[in-house]
Amino acid sequence: MIPTSSSLRPPTFDPGQLGNALAAVPPSAWALPLGDDDVTPGYQLARLVTGCRFRPAGEVFRFVLDEFAPVFTAWLARVPAGSYIGPHIDEGPYHERWHVVVAAAGTFDGRQVVAGESFPVRHWRPHRADNPTSVDRIHIVIDRDVWVDVPPAPFQRIEVSREGQDESADLRDA
Repeated sequence: MIPTSSSLRPPTFDPGQLGNALAAVPPSAWALPLGDDDVTPGYQLARLVTGCRFRPAGEVFRFVLDEFAPVFTAWLARVPAGSYIGPHIDEGPYHERWHVVVAAAGTFDGRQVVAGESFPVRHWRPHRADNPTSVDRIHIVIDRDVWVDVPPAPFQRIEVSREGQDESADLRDA
């Protein structure tokens, strides 16, 4: 497990309950983010919590989000079948970030994930998601209202070497 700024233990969730909640999110809740299509081709999100306030789509995932309280912001992140989120470092300042796997497909930082699992993400370090499968990969991304003591930085795309390996070697260890 990647250490975070808190002692929160990674909770697990019933994949069936997650799937039922996902089915209750209306198609109109999904949007394309503002950003770089080279990093996130086809990526879509559905906002669940913004500024510590639940959005309508967030109510169906309250059973998940309450486990991570206090939640500053949260969203569903969809990486379509055959797509990816290229290696990058998110813009700061940084909150304690967690992912909850709703629909498992592909990898996160080279690691297979399982529906219902949660894990912390050091989003101030290089990270990526690859989905070479034939189904969409959907995670809940949660930024707890807990600040991480890391200097803020601008968004950075990590270039991929000619061999196809990103410059960050093992992204989970840092």
